[in-house]
Amino acid sequence: MQLSVSFTALAAAGMIVSAAAPALADTLRFSHFLPPGHYFDNDVNAWGAALDEASGGELTLQVFPAGQMGAPADHYAMVRDGIVDLAWVNFGYTPGAFPIADLIDLPFSLEVPRDVASVAVNTWYAAYAGQEMSDVHFCLAHVGAPGALHSAQPITLPSDVAGLQVRPASGSMARFIADLGGSAVQVPATEARQAIERGVANAITFPWGSIDFFGISDAVPYHIADTLYYVGAGIVMNKARYEGLSPEMRAAVDSVCTSEWAVGVGASWVEFENNGRQVLADMGHTIHESTPEELAAWHEAAQPSYDRWAAAMVAQGLDPQEIRASLDAAVDAAAAAQ
Repeated sequence: MQLSVSFTALAAAGMIVSAAAPALADTLRFSHFLPPGHYFDNDVNAWGAALDEASGGELTLQVFPAGQMGAPADHYAMVRDGIVDLAWVNFGYTPGAFPIADLIDLPFSLEVPRDVASVAVNTWYAAYAGQEMSDVHFCLAHVGAPGALHSAQPITLPSDVAGLQVRPASGSMARFIADLGGSAVQVPATEARQAIERGVANAITFPWGSIDFFGISDAVPYHIADTLYYVGAGIVMNKARYEGLSPEMRAAVDSVCTSEWAVGVGASWVEFENNGRQVLADMGHTIHESTPEELAAWHEAAQPSYDRWAAAMVAQGLDPQEIRASLDAAVDAAAAAQ
């Protein structure tokens, strides 16, 4: 007996998959180097949830925290080479790779609240990322929590740093400390307290909340209130991975690569850090508010940092005055929009 089965019957039986059936979710691998459950890790997962929603569930984020996929300094290369699809990159971890972006990390470069600074940096750097990050897809740029100078002894002027040993937060801070006549002591944050207690270090540049979090508060009871620095960072995506998405899915990615998310990614971490200032004040620590004259002295002491950066720009045929003016304009615009 010959059996004849129609197309309609097969379709009714569910044996033919309709072309209109929902696509399977596409998983994007995202790497960062902070611990799982850290404030930042939670923010990244919230960013991933927003991407999932924007894509109608077609794009999901698989987060690899704690440097599981590679060392912090390797994250940009990991995205470029397709080891991961997306990553959070600290610009200063690859010295010389992003010389325009180095402006962000210079002392007193951004003397505004973190949300204003992040919106400004994202807007500003979007115009330059194509020059420095042409081998990846740039998503967003922002800054971390504001950092300050914390010390075992009172410091009010740049001259007070001469002869001291300071644990710097970045290469830019290490060079600034050297300009002041101090010495940079490179130790992990977890060893900073021991270094200060043993006299190996006298001070540290750090966000506020981390001082108590890492158990350093007893060792550094003196603080300068002014924001000394920010650290620039951002999210980048593998270029081929982005370009291989459908127009609709690229639009979904673009919808979370915004100034709003430049603030949102890391916002809870920054809130924790900023609250740390009051924690230290409640401990009876001395938090020094610089006078206009003192702040002017700090600005003058920072000028060699800008001279080095400007020289690097000129060496590449770029106009440092124009680049810095464009950042200042972005800051003014972001502040006006608040």
